[in-house]
Parts: sequence; C-alpha cells; structure tokens
Amino acid sequence: MHQPIRSAVFMTLLSITSTALAAETGFYVGAGVGQTDANLTGEIHKPLVDEGFSVLSLSLNDTDTGWKLFSGYVLNPYLAAELSYVDLGQTGAEIIIGGRAPGRINTTMDMSGVNLGLKLNYPFDEDFLAFAKLGAFIWNAEATARADLSTGSGSSNQKDNGVDFSYGLGISYAFTDHVSLRGDWDYYRLGGNADADVNLWSVSVQYLF
Repeated sequence: MHQPIRSAVFMTLLSITSTALAAETGFYVGAGVGQTDANLTGEIHKPLVDEGFSVLSLSLNDTDTGWKLFSGYVLNPYLAAELSYVDLGQTGAEIIIGGRAPGRINTTMDMSGVNLGLKLNYPFDEDFLAFAKLGAFIWNAEATARADLSTGSGSSNQKDNGVDFSYGLGISYAFTDHVSLRGDWDYYRLGGNADADVNLWSVSVQYLF
C-alpha cells in the first residue's frame, strides 16, 4: 500500500475512533425511583430488655419507596465520576411489651444522604452497558419513637449522621445518543446509632449532554 493511501486510511480510522470516544464522554444527569430494603443490624428491643421490660412481639417494617437524583461526568468509555442525592425512605418497628407497663411502642427512622463515587463501565456494544460503583455515602438519619403504655404516653426524637461506604451494580440501555434507561442495585451502609444496611433497587432515566 502506498504511503499516502496508508496515511489516509490511518487518519480516517483515527477520526472515526476519536468521534466515537467523544460521543461517549461528557456530563450527564438523571433521576430514579425504586424500592428500599433496610436491614437494621442493631437490636431495637435490647434496651427495653435491659431495663426489665418484657418484649412480647417485634414487627419490622423494613421496605419503602426510595429515589435519587444524580449527575456525573463520563471520563472515558470505561470510567465515570458520579454524585447523587439519595432518599432511602423510612424504616420502622412496632414493639408490644408486657410486664409492669404493658403497651405499644412505634418507631420510625428516615434516611437520606449524598453519595460520591466512581462508576466503572463495561460496554457490551453501542447500546448496552454494565457497570459497578464504589463510593462514600454522607448520610443523615432521624429516628422517632412513640410509646403508648398503661402508665402513660410519650415520644422522643433523635438525629444522627456520618460517612460510610456504598457500592452497587447496574446495566443501562441507550435509546438514543443522549437518553438511556438504567437499572441499579445500590448498597448503603449507615453506621453510628442508625446502624443499618440499606439496599436500593431502582430504575432511572439518564440524559447525556
């Protein structure tokens, strides 16, 4: 092959590759909604037992609706940085106690936070993309308890916050050069007094600028 022809072929291929890569980089935004599943790793009823109350039953309400708003920047076809605000909904419990002050205690905990992480992409083709995520979760939790006992009623409120880790997996399908549909599984750890592990299964729409 003559040098001018070889150079022309090379420049053409380089131009096509550069255009393809450029089309897969840039800023994106999105929103998603789904279901949360919270595992409260602490023993909610233990303080009551320690105080001498008789716990007759414990019912957990550990699923709720969760949602997130996110934005990010695709550095290259295989790596992106992503920032999101996540609302993990509410978890709660109903405790029936007996003994010297029988009655009912209802607790709820609202959870949310900001997540900052990296998104590792594996493109199967031009449309399908699988990814894994690893990040830091800056969370807030607010717990409320109300007791209705034979001896009277009362309520209390506590707040906590912290920074823990998150990770997740997902897959996306590009309908156009700009619009994609994502399915995500995200795991968030909340330490401190919240002491919860929360999974969020969500479906999102993403727009690439």
